[in-house]
Amino acid sequence: MRTQKYAHQAGFLAIALLMLIVVVAVLAVLFASMMSGNTLSSGSHLGSTLALFEADSGLEFEQRRWALNLEWYRSAIDPNPIAAGAQTVGSGTFTVYGNLPATLMKSRMSAAAGTLNAYTTDRFPPSGILQVESDLTAGAEFVRYTGVSGSTFTGVTRAQTVGTATSAASAHVRKNPVYPVTILRTTLAANCTALASIQVDANSKFLGAGTLDIEGEEMAYTGTTTTGGTTTLSGITRCLDTVTATSPAGHAIGQPVTPVLISGDSASYQVETISTGTQAGNIRYARRTIQR
Repeated sequence: MRTQKYAHQAGFLAIALLMLIVVVAVLAVLFASMMSGNTLSSGSHLGSTLALFEADSGLEFEQRRWALNLEWYRSAIDPNPIAAGAQTVGSGTFTVYGNLPATLMKSRMSAAAGTLNAYTTDRFPPSGILQVESDLTAGAEFVRYTGVSGSTFTGVTRAQTVGTATSAASAHVRKNPVYPVTILRTTLAANCTALASIQVDANSKFLGAGTLDIEGEEMAYTGTTTTGGTTTLSGITRCLDTVTATSPAGHAIGQPVTPVLISGDSASYQVETISTGTQAGNIRYARRTIQR
């Protein structure tokens, strides 16, 4: 009887030992899987961090490259200087792209001319509205154009009215700035309250982030999204200029919008740079608006 009792106990211990071995094996597999996942997660995080570092390095590289060129607009292509190819930094790379918000006239334009010669028409819409010179109270002019041929805007109609803003035809000299113009689609109240967003007609020449001029008031925006023919500008800060900081005007739908500091710096003082950093399959982006 005692021998039989010991046999039963031995059998029970053997089963328990077998179950313990199975549990230990399962735990070992789970632990190995967790360690593998943590290693992969750690590797991806490191790669993402390095990719961001490379994107930032691209911005620094591009800022220095633009700083070495004092004639940003005197080129037949946009941007100027020509964007460099992928650059190696550490074990990754970055690529950078420059984006100019305007252009300059390449030759004089008489008061009766039907074409406008510029250094570049790159990224301007195939038809639209331009503002030649910066100040509408001192000789600047709105012109409409119906086509683009090389670096020339064609089918130009002079002395246009945009919204309630009027202009007169006049002669414009070489190197005067030429701004793209779009149309406001959001009513803006007469205050300096920051806004989540406003809408304008889509215009491919506008920067992804930067400064706008609407009837003399300067506004900053931090991002854009475009759907169909409408662009939504987000992160709006109003009243950046000293003139409207205490007494801003309201702005009605249909008023002209230009994407540069018209009453302040020249267009040739701004360029948007976008950098893409790549590290072992990880991609990060960085953007900066450079003012010279």
